[in-house]
Amino acid sequence: MTLDVSGPELDRASEIVTDLRSRFPDVVELHRAARELDGRLRVAVRGRSGTGRDTMARAIRERLEVTPIGPGDDDADADVWLYVVVGWPRPADRIALRRLPPERTVLALGKADTLGSWEDAEDTAHACSADLGRSVHPVMPLLASVDLADEEFALLAQMVRDDEPMPSMAAHFITGDRAERTLRTGLLRRLDQFGILSALDLIEAADDAGSPLDRGALESLLRRQSGISALTAPLAETLDAVRVRRLHGVAGLLDRVAASGTARDEIEHTLSRFVRVDA
Repeated sequence: MTLDVSGPELDRASEIVTDLRSRFPDVVELHRAARELDGRLRVAVRGRSGTGRDTMARAIRERLEVTPIGPGDDDADADVWLYVVVGWPRPADRIALRRLPPERTVLALGKADTLGSWEDAEDTAHACSADLGRSVHPVMPLLASVDLADEEFALLAQMVRDDEPMPSMAAHFITGDRAERTLRTGLLRRLDQFGILSALDLIEAADDAGSPLDRGALESLLRRQSGISALTAPLAETLDAVRVRRLHGVAGLLDRVAASGTARDEIEHTLSRFVRVDA
């Protein structure tokens, strides 16, 4: 499944804008129209502070074919909003969601790895969906962006060989001399407790099957467990609404160009042939 924003009307609009820009290169609105038609889906990651928005933005940048707009960035040209909740939706979440267009908003349960298990994360997401009346998708963005150093992978493999359990309190994981404590601190920051447990289980299962994992294979399996790829389907469901939004945006910019006296008759004739669909 792809996240292709192109379509016949947008392709025709792109041809028109390209032609106008070649003849009127100093018209700012034409450059803005060209940016509006630029290919990749623009996804603004939003949510309350502390919900892992930066990590989510990095995860979708690395794993999905989209352009993320992170917290604090201007989302005026966003195609879709990816709204992140953590745990039960709060009043601030409900207020924010009411301000976003539902046909171009996808909800994600972030930090799902902190809920204990993937099954617990799915149960929480289902409960949030029932409460909000909208689908909520559990995601572990920390795992989606995992990039282990060789020494971190070696530590995980050694833990399996030594049958060292992951403590229930993450702070108890930080043991050893100064160098090892630094290594373990970095690994905990990179994977968190759930990620380390998952990595240990994967390494052990592969060893038991006689097919030991290398670092790249482990990273690939952890990324697959993150749930980030499951966001592709709900994002794809927004594409029709995104195409309409982009077409209306371009039409509005061309209207402004025509109103300024540039290629007025040509643009007005062109706009009259656009398929107009109410957003």
